Amino acid sequence: MPDGLLILPFRCPFCVAGIAPSEKGLDGERCHHCSGIGLTDEPCGDAERAPRPPGVMRAPCGDCAYRPGSPELEANGAQLPDDEPFYCHQGIPVNASGTYTPVATFQGLPLGAMVCAGWWALQTGEQLPAAPYREIGIGPEYFEKRYGTGPRALTDQQEGRQP
Repeated sequence: MPDGLLILPFRCPFCVAGIAPSEKGLDGERCHHCSGIGLTDEPCGDAERAPRPPGVMRAPCGDCAYRPGSPELEANGAQLPDDEPFYCHQGIPVNASGTYTPVATFQGLPLGAMVCAGWWALQTGEQLPAAPYREIGIGPEYFEKRYGTGPRALTDQQEGRQP
């Protein structure tokens, strides 16, 4: 795992929420194993998995980059980042050239985007999606099939009107 990226997928087996137990109960001393965080990446035996963070997708989408047969995996991961989280494209607008473009970014990270469930599974040792990749259509044909009409901007262009 890259140096700047820290994922703690297990609850610390030696404490309760970062507080070390003692003879008097929870005496307020921080756990030395997890430094008082309550989570660890070194479970030391059977440790309970930490809950999935709220910013991670609950399940891989149908066209997840980490599904077998995805264009990203077919390109030997050329488009997948090594040193930062990979974000799910669900809910990200598609620009005119067909690429996903976030509405807002901060320090290069897309605001409001969720971390990809497939990426999370790979990083935390969970099972990767087994179902094969399926192409999700984008473009005027898909839009018309789904919504019963073409996109307004394209319809206006075809009729000679200004959008």
